Amino acid sequence: MKNLTFLFLLFIGITVSAQTRITGKVIDEKSNSGLVGVTIYINSSTIGTTTGNDGSFSISVPYNGKVELVASHLNYEKRIVLVTPNKNEILLIALKPQNNVLQEVVVKGTKIKSESFNKWGDLFTKILMGKDRNFAANCEIKNPNDLAFYFDKESNELTVFAKKPLIIENRALDYRIKLDLENFKYAFNSDVLQFDYSTFFEELPNTKGDEAAVKAMRLTAYYGSQMHFMRSVYQNNLTRDGFTIYAYRSNKNKEKERVNKIVQQKIAQTYAAKSNPNYELKYLFSNRDTIGYYQMIMKQNDIIALDTSKLSLRKLAVLNRQMDVVKFNFSDTLMVKYQYSVQAKQKIDPKMAEAAIAKDHRGNKGQLSYMYFTEPGGINVQSNGYYPELRVFIYGNMSERRISQVLPWDYDPDK
Repeated sequence: MKNLTFLFLLFIGITVSAQTRITGKVIDEKSNSGLVGVTIYINSSTIGTTTGNDGSFSISVPYNGKVELVASHLNYEKRIVLVTPNKNEILLIALKPQNNVLQEVVVKGTKIKSESFNKWGDLFTKILMGKDRNFAANCEIKNPNDLAFYFDKESNELTVFAKKPLIIENRALDYRIKLDLENFKYAFNSDVLQFDYSTFFEELPNTKGDEAAVKAMRLTAYYGSQMHFMRSVYQNNLTRDGFTIYAYRSNKNKEKERVNKIVQQKIAQTYAAKSNPNYELKYLFSNRDTIGYYQMIMKQNDIIALDTSKLSLRKLAVLNRQMDVVKFNFSDTLMVKYQYSVQAKQKIDPKMAEAAIAKDHRGNKGQLSYMYFTEPGGINVQSNGYYPELRVFIYGNMSERRISQVLPWDYDPDK
């Protein structure tokens, strides 16, 4: 499971190859008895099953390489195991009974259950789904009453718990998403999100009968995404796929950071006092001069000076044929610029592409993302786009795509 801080780390990509199977058994940690009805799925995919009467399971995986296998049950603590599909190996997964941590935290908090989603639901949904209304407006949480909210006035932090997996219907992409929420903490002061979760996708029936529209939306979500980028890194197709990479050094706009912190604190205070308030600047502050100054500063770029130099992927990505991985590494911040390729423009709605480009507030003809490796050694990108190491931090366009634009890793844009 990936730990996300103000970003969403990679949702696994895929290159189709021979089918392999994962077989195993899920047991109670104390009694060693088999557990029936445990949901087993490959994280962020459409591949899953449930355990039989004796706790056994078997699923087919359409590629060779490591996967995150999730075992989930309401009465037990969720467990995620990093495995490599192997026909001769039988997994044994032991689950611990669920404790009452959630109930204890909620009791200690100051939330009022009857108004929790009414007060915080709009903000939580916007953070979870993302800002792109073409996608976010078509997403709905079907079980909002299973959410519990706790706001700490001293730290201005919002913590959200889920008693059951969230069921999200995304009508833009025609997926039902089961989201197992482990941790959700949003700090208003720093605008930082910590978010731990796993997801399982199911195809929704296309009630409108417009498969072409759904395909176009899925392609729009895919092109320029983290999944798209990592697949291109492994296949050495960055240029063809519309990606350009740069070494990146920058000086941040300190005054904008200061003003943004004041605004975020005010938003937190307003949310604590009201339910789903309007948080435009003119509603948050009463002084006209203050409003005018803040509006001017907030329109400025986050970066006031930068230095970039174009890079070649050959210097950053090295194929290890024995392990069938690409070692991807860089010592400084990497800027990734994405522009829709000719191939992409032929497949998606041109208006959607232009709208995506227009959203870039820096005025660049392209979508910008940034990444750096938090530890030496980089990451090993597999043929399916997946990397097991938690060493890369990504922010910018890729991380802003959130749940409403997420595709399952077994998504194939050519089908």
